[in-house]
Amino acid sequence: MVYRTVFALVSAVALSACATTETGPVVSGAAPRADAQTAWEAWKADENAAWATNEFAILKIDDAIYLNEGQSAWLEARKQKMLEYKWTLGTPRGRHFVITYKDGKATVLNNGKSETFPLEKMQRINLAPGTDVRFALTQVNPGVNGLRVMVYNQGHPLAKNFAGLEHFPYNPDAVVEATFEPSSSAEGVDFQTSRGWLKRINRVGYASFTLMGKPVKLGMYSDETDPKQVKQLSAFFLDELSGKETYGVGRYLDIDVNGLPARFTIDFNRAYNPNCARSPHYNCPYATEKLPVALSAGEKIPPKH
Repeated sequence: MVYRTVFALVSAVALSACATTETGPVVSGAAPRADAQTAWEAWKADENAAWATNEFAILKIDDAIYLNEGQSAWLEARKQKMLEYKWTLGTPRGRHFVITYKDGKATVLNNGKSETFPLEKMQRINLAPGTDVRFALTQVNPGVNGLRVMVYNQGHPLAKNFAGLEHFPYNPDAVVEATFEPSSSAEGVDFQTSRGWLKRINRVGYASFTLMGKPVKLGMYSDETDPKQVKQLSAFFLDELSGKETYGVGRYLDIDVNGLPARFTIDFNRAYNPNCARSPHYNCPYATEKLPVALSAGEKIPPKH
């Protein structure tokens, strides 16, 4: 589960948190320090692209809406300094772009024509040159899927004016070897989110390690409930710098695996802020576990936040 994902598809079976990246994986196994730092620099470039330059970068979103079962929303275009789009719940009169979520499917009314879309994968509709609507399933209540619908504008000034993420310098002391203690079965944990909702994420075990001289036991989460199907572990954490030099509601970390490992490497230099740190269009879980260190590694708090 990668939470930087511009638009993550969440299955009803997995009941994962969204969202969620187009970042590179955290590489398991030992690597020479120079190679690790070079890979980290490439990872940072991918992070910046996910925010501003990818086709569906986060900062190109004009607006987003979350639909529960049976709800509809319509798209309004407003001419400001640029053409802006706004979602409104309900079904208006007249010819508008309308989307309805019902029975696990999305029905779109566009230019007087109706089309129903299955939601096994993300769907895309081009409205005009440089303007697209994308939609997919996401969790709207603990264990309950709804539809998240976003409208992207390739000319969005936030993306064009993005100055890049800020990270601490590469810190070799933030790379640790961890042992993994699997849970007897995946446990759904409900997290408070940035929208005031609850989101259920599967805790599949704990990582134990020593970080900057302090023993740590950190919960690890996955999209999957079957241990053999786990391809990625995610962690959500605070540290002693949270709200000062790091993001106040915590940071995330993703680690690529092949099934649940006995041991693996965690590189906290790849800790990143949730999408909600800079975008109001997501539903991000708040971290609850706190590392007992001032973690000067990974992404810093956004400027002017």
